[in-house]
Amino acid sequence: MVRFLKLTLILVTIAKAGATTMAGASPVSNLKAAQAAEAKVTAEPYDYIICGGGCAGCVLAERLTADGTKRVLVLEAGRPDYNHLFIRIPAGILRLFRSVYDWQYESSGEKSCNGRNVFLQRGKVLGGSSCTNVCLHHRGSAQDYNDWGVPGWTAADVLPFFKNAQGDITGRTSDFHGKDGPWIMDDVRYQNPLSKTFLKVGIAAGLGSNDDFNDWSKPQDGVGRFQVSESNGQRCSAATAFLKPAKGRKNLTVRTGTMCRRINFDQSKTAVGVTYDIMGDDTCQPFQATLKPGGEVLVTSGSIASPQLLMCSGIGPNNHLKEHSIDTISDLPGVGCNLQDHPAAVVSFRTPKKGVSVTSKLRLFGKTNPLPVLQWMLMKKGLLTSTGCDHGAFVRTSASTNGQADLQIRFLAARALGPDGMTTFTQFRNAKVHEDGYSFQSVAVRAKSKGTVRLASSNSHVKPIVDTGYLSNPDDLSTLREGIKLGRELAKRPEWGDYLGEEVYPGTTVETDDEIDEYIRNTLHTANALTGTCKMGLGEDCVVGPDLKVFGVNNVRVCDSSIFPSIPGGQTATPTVMVADRAAAFILNPQVTVETYTEPIDKSADQQATTPAQALTES
Repeated sequence: MVRFLKLTLILVTIAKAGATTMAGASPVSNLKAAQAAEAKVTAEPYDYIICGGGCAGCVLAERLTADGTKRVLVLEAGRPDYNHLFIRIPAGILRLFRSVYDWQYESSGEKSCNGRNVFLQRGKVLGGSSCTNVCLHHRGSAQDYNDWGVPGWTAADVLPFFKNAQGDITGRTSDFHGKDGPWIMDDVRYQNPLSKTFLKVGIAAGLGSNDDFNDWSKPQDGVGRFQVSESNGQRCSAATAFLKPAKGRKNLTVRTGTMCRRINFDQSKTAVGVTYDIMGDDTCQPFQATLKPGGEVLVTSGSIASPQLLMCSGIGPNNHLKEHSIDTISDLPGVGCNLQDHPAAVVSFRTPKKGVSVTSKLRLFGKTNPLPVLQWMLMKKGLLTSTGCDHGAFVRTSASTNGQADLQIRFLAARALGPDGMTTFTQFRNAKVHEDGYSFQSVAVRAKSKGTVRLASSNSHVKPIVDTGYLSNPDDLSTLREGIKLGRELAKRPEWGDYLGEEVYPGTTVETDDEIDEYIRNTLHTANALTGTCKMGLGEDCVVGPDLKVFGVNNVRVCDSSIFPSIPGGQTATPTVMVADRAAAFILNPQVTVETYTEPIDKSADQQATTPAQALTES
């Protein structure tokens, strides 16, 4: 009876849930108590203060508190409820974009996208974007890390850390996969008939097959099922994998709803702590969290907020800091530069076959269909275990310039609700009826365009100005154009049988290269992989060294995706886990700050395949 009531409550919750949004933080219900709690938190110093409880922050919190000797404080501006039902259910992503779990950033008037502001989703909850992404478990290729050109960060150097964190439950080769880590990798427990057909279509078209996109002994190219960060049919976020096991430790303090305002330094430019305040406290009462002697501030706020915090603290381009009356502590021109992302565009089709798409199966008489919910609750199986894009391919188009796949195709067993791919995620909850169909999301997975993050204010509560620079490098437009063409070619294949349908987006009136390019400019959207704004390396444009220490100051490191010199060719949550795990190793073993392995990963694997897209014109 108790279980029945629980299931009923969950069904009602899902049915009634709407597009709850939050322009800012809600007022604190008991401000006096909240301020008293923070005063208690800041009464004693810490060995490490982690600014940002997202993907990297959760990893560091677990690793640094494991032996019980170090006091760690995590400050997270977002929410504490990483175990919310919509986060645990992979398909719950349909309720997360533009919700209270999303920072809801937008870029600022993208020049190459006809002045559009592009929506940028970022997780606003413990676990960060690992709670709000599509769960894809990718690393990129060995060449991606070798091409970074940073001592101690070659493929051979980082592979042990990928394996150390990973808990592969699919039985893949131990040469490239770990079995005992908390960061779970599994296959999705659901395959839509359209997704199965897509795999047949891709192989018949000559794209080849790939059963493990994280096996660095072979090329990344091919069609296959994408592995996911899921455990028992539920999302495996950094919060559930790393933070949850550590939260009971007495030496770990986690504060949510707290905004880091700046890092504090003494006269020797040594970090001594962090100033923060409470989200929703209109008085903005500051609290000073302090470090023990030799302690460190670890910046893990992501590729938008990490450079913002550094600049608000006086670390960044001197002239830009002066514009906001911020005293310069360390003049680092590279802070906020080198922003990279995976831009995407969609081609979508309707199918005459009724009731086959995932969007159709999720609806019953215009309401949430209770059957998939019951299947997930009782068995942790069925279509709710899928975020919708866990089948696809990596392809080298004619635009590839470095011998690697420049295009990722993410296949969705659903007709797009709009030409901007994010529309389907954000509008699904408001639409009662969905036509059946399928879509190909083309992603420029090794994009070359670069943008910036700049302050709008010295107040870290004010969102910074984000210019992604989408399509500023013409190669990215070429990749997406080839992706649109490839999606169309795949959609015409006879292997679709009764599913074969007509094009909806961009539509048959979009034919020439110029018309396709204009469609891309008007509909380009993010695949949510922002990186690079605190670049690691030894050049003048770098912010941190190979040990992740910020240049020009003492006892500050950046330990998240913002340190990537160039974006890996795959989704970025798993590489972020690797970076944080490696950072913890540096911190805990200061006598061996950067460990280099001499045995290289075979780079020839990335050179073996031809350009599979050419097979379409030959078949």
